Amino acid sequence: MLCQPIGKDFSGEEYTDIKLVSHVMNCNEGRTAVSPFACLSGNMDTDILQATTPNNVVLCAIGTLATNIPVPFYKILDNKGRRMPLNAYALDFYKHGSLAAMATDNGFQKQSGMASAETIFEEDVSDESGSERDSNEEDETKFMDSCMEDRFLSSEVEESEEEEEEEEEENRSSGVLRTEEELWQVLESERKDSRKLLGKCGSKNPELRKCLGFLKKLSLYIWKSISQAMRVSLLNDFVESELFVIDGDSLLLMWLYEEKEYLPFFYLVECFLLDFTQKGAKYIIVLFKDAEQLYHNYPHMLFLHTTLIQHLKQNTDIDIHTEFFNCLSPEWQIFLKEIYPYFMIISDTGLTSLQTDYLQILISHTLSKKINVVLTSGQESDTLRVHGYHVRSMYMHRNFFQQRQKDFQCALETLVKYLQNSQDTTLWFYKHLNLSLKSLQEEVCQTVLLLKRMWPEGSNIRQVFCVLTCAVGLKMYSHMLENANASAKEKEGKTEHFPLEEKTGALALEDAADLCRMQCLSVAFLFHLPLSQARIRITHSHWTQQVLPFIIMQQQCAYFILKQLTEESGWRLNLTSLPDLRDKSLLKDLAYYYETEYCTGLDLELGKDLKTEYQYLCDTVTTLAAKCNFGVAFPVRHTSQPFLEEKQKVKDSKEEIPNIRLIPLKSDVVKDYAGAVLEDLPFLNSDDPAVTSLIKEKEFDELRHWHSGKLLSDEHDRAPCSHDAKSREPEERRSIQKLQRFYRLYGRSLEGDISMTVVTQADVPLVPTSTNAVDVHRKKSHKSKAEIIREENQKQRKAKQEKKKQEQWEALSMLIENEIKEDVAFGINRLENFLKKCQSQSVKFSAEMAGLHGCFDVWKEHCRKQGKKSKDLSIAVQVMRRIHELLEKYEELLQKSHRQMLAKCLNYLGFENLACSLSSQITERNNEKIAKYATEVGAARFQLQYMGSYLFRDERSDPDPRVRHFIPDTWQRELLDIVDNNESAVIVAPTSSGKTYASYYCMEKVLKQSNEGVVVYVSPTKALINQVVATIYNRFTKTLPDGLTLCGVFTREYRHDVMNCQVLVTVPQCLEILLLSPHRQKWVKRIRYIIFDEVAAISKKILAAS
Repeated sequence: MLCQPIGKDFSGEEYTDIKLVSHVMNCNEGRTAVSPFACLSGNMDTDILQATTPNNVVLCAIGTLATNIPVPFYKILDNKGRRMPLNAYALDFYKHGSLAAMATDNGFQKQSGMASAETIFEEDVSDESGSERDSNEEDETKFMDSCMEDRFLSSEVEESEEEEEEEEEENRSSGVLRTEEELWQVLESERKDSRKLLGKCGSKNPELRKCLGFLKKLSLYIWKSISQAMRVSLLNDFVESELFVIDGDSLLLMWLYEEKEYLPFFYLVECFLLDFTQKGAKYIIVLFKDAEQLYHNYPHMLFLHTTLIQHLKQNTDIDIHTEFFNCLSPEWQIFLKEIYPYFMIISDTGLTSLQTDYLQILISHTLSKKINVVLTSGQESDTLRVHGYHVRSMYMHRNFFQQRQKDFQCALETLVKYLQNSQDTTLWFYKHLNLSLKSLQEEVCQTVLLLKRMWPEGSNIRQVFCVLTCAVGLKMYSHMLENANASAKEKEGKTEHFPLEEKTGALALEDAADLCRMQCLSVAFLFHLPLSQARIRITHSHWTQQVLPFIIMQQQCAYFILKQLTEESGWRLNLTSLPDLRDKSLLKDLAYYYETEYCTGLDLELGKDLKTEYQYLCDTVTTLAAKCNFGVAFPVRHTSQPFLEEKQKVKDSKEEIPNIRLIPLKSDVVKDYAGAVLEDLPFLNSDDPAVTSLIKEKEFDELRHWHSGKLLSDEHDRAPCSHDAKSREPEERRSIQKLQRFYRLYGRSLEGDISMTVVTQADVPLVPTSTNAVDVHRKKSHKSKAEIIREENQKQRKAKQEKKKQEQWEALSMLIENEIKEDVAFGINRLENFLKKCQSQSVKFSAEMAGLHGCFDVWKEHCRKQGKKSKDLSIAVQVMRRIHELLEKYEELLQKSHRQMLAKCLNYLGFENLACSLSSQITERNNEKIAKYATEVGAARFQLQYMGSYLFRDERSDPDPRVRHFIPDTWQRELLDIVDNNESAVIVAPTSSGKTYASYYCMEKVLKQSNEGVVVYVSPTKALINQVVATIYNRFTKTLPDGLTLCGVFTREYRHDVMNCQVLVTVPQCLEILLLSPHRQKWVKRIRYIIFDEVAAISKKILAAS
């Protein structure tokens, strides 16, 4: 009992949270009620319950909450400046705004102690390490059971039997109206009342009370697991390799909205599944049989559930499984062991609290089987991946399920048993019309058999469904009216006709026939009307109370009809239009037309095909429902009973509409474009709040911490600096020299010595004047002494380099020739390495000739040893490679003796035609002496079959002055032109095709322009950074002013020379840090080019982070 009890007239709406808490804070119960707010103030619940704790702790927390609503992640700063998670029940308390509302929602009596509120929400399985439960678990379970009993049964104990009978009579008289339009209100009440109904049925059943207590514990445990879900990319790690499972009922709940048409629902489902399929995912869909029990009291849901199953089975290639009863069945356990999915997509919230309990049992069981769970809520998809909330299976989930396995089995069986027993066997409409589901099912079976005899060849599912729904609905409604009339006559004791429709407000049979004819007409429209024209007009009316019960009865018929049709075998039905069996909006449009527009003389002219289709459907319904007097097809309406009524208008909002005008803007572009039109446009005044809010105030750049005065830092400053070129310390400068020497040696080992000295160029006019042209001509005709001396020095330097290379080759030639004779592959590899590093054409020609002699000698020796055995043609391939190289690259250096040597080699290989084309003086013809050296394959076939990867492709032979080491292709020249024009480009080319060279040309261009420009090279991984830096140091050498350096590196782990280099090598995350840093904007303005290597891989987080 509260020390300051709340009066009977107190509702809590007139008080704010702070006033309300102040009203009850002087008692222990009140502190317990508001203790969920303790998490916002940084205090524990036990601190709040202490008598010494001041009231302002809780009041401060609520005050913070009142000004900052925690949406959507329920996190807020407490009064100490820390970021704290918001308790779920604290949020519930805040939303309702009063203790009375909290007590009502949680099922407490107003005069009962509030201390049990917080205790109910405690959980005994919060230990994440999977430890054993405490020894007092039995006492806690008893206490939980008593609390659950108080929560669900206290209000029912006070109700008398007379009140129950009155409630039942009221439900019967009012009728059950659960259409799509009212279903959501019913489901909302079912969320709160389903557990109460379950508790009412088990008030005297201890086993059921134990089940309720366990479901409550399970709910708290699942909430805790879901709160730890991580938002991840679902298809990153297992696409095209791992399988996952989708719960079909969760899929239905995911796309089920209020008043949703059938076709849009199936469209959304298919788009969701298609997105997974296009991304390469492999999945299956599972629908458990016991889950169908959850929809039996909701005909619309039951029909949609059955239609979804049949559509996925018949119209898609998706693997569907419906043979399992529930997640605890042995067959499901075996199936999981066989496929072992990576995760299962499950919804955490159902339409009712009972379905939520069912889904939570499925989630707990899935996690216990080492299978992760992905929630349906919060999933998002983009071009590359799908993101969702992922609950990882842990040891504590397996431990929780193993310790309570019997409780899970008992709870699931009790839940399914309750759902089966609570199914309605008789439906009541209006006041005295009842429908037996058993008789309805029998009537459906008989009508399906009759239609099967009429259409033995089969038909479209939409036609079959339409005629069966209308015929069965009319026959059952006729029986209901006849039975009600007979019982009424017997009760009143009258023999004359009893006008039941007028007394009860029931729909007349003639009106029901009119509605069925309009349904047939709407189906005929669906066969011939495009989807775009079916939505031209949107009717805002809704069905009257007389029409709704008949439509509900047809929904119940639709489920049994679809169920019966799926069980029929040997009858061919086209199930393509299964997702679009009927259109509710189109039916309303037709009803609206015949009620309002047809009466005014606006006649709907039906085409020939449409009229024939409609007549065919009506004739079939007349035959199937022969006793009901369906009537002729035309006119469509035989009665004037209105079927639609306007919805109640929402009260006009008193909110003042803001003044919609343009904000004045001074812009020459806008003025030139709009011209005189600007004078006629409405603009806001300069003192309008919308304009004054845009005035830019004085910028304040915060440079230091407010509490310590230290300079603010960013990620760049926090990254460790290995060294800096500006440093004057001898040791540090020595380490810089060692590092640069290492990079140069590393780069030389990759590409050879191809270093060039970059000199900054002075500005040159793009178009020379006449005076400049004369000067240029004079310079060309008369060389200065300096130029002559420079040319002589270059010739001497070139001669020295060539002599040096010649000496190197003379020292290596014998070694390489011997290595070729011992091992051809190793020796050729050694020869090619030398050729890559050598720049002298004459020396390279000598090396190629030596390689040819060595390979030819090895081939002859090999043929002598083999005799008539099969020969190793890889040696002959190396001989032909050397011949190709000599003829393609050094033809101008070939002498007569060299050509005779090449012809001799070709002649020995058996390619006499090629040998004759080189030299006509062939001393040795194809006789027995050289026949043993032949390859026994034609020259053309040999080259195509064995030398495919070594053959030369057609290349351009004209050099490009911008490229020194090779002759670029046409597309490479176009790329160089783009760089020269300071434009951007995306290069898509195979590996080793030369696309990386464009990046080095960008660097060369920026280095030549000035000492200020910067090129940023963005590497996808940190592993490639050293290789890129080494290549840069090997290619370029530049004399820079003191304090500047050629290349710098920036990663999370280390950095050097970031702000004082001309070429920066980094990763995407670090580039983002520099671009967004307000203190680095001066450096950003120096950037001339940004080169993204492997741009397709940059978005993958695992690459740049590795």
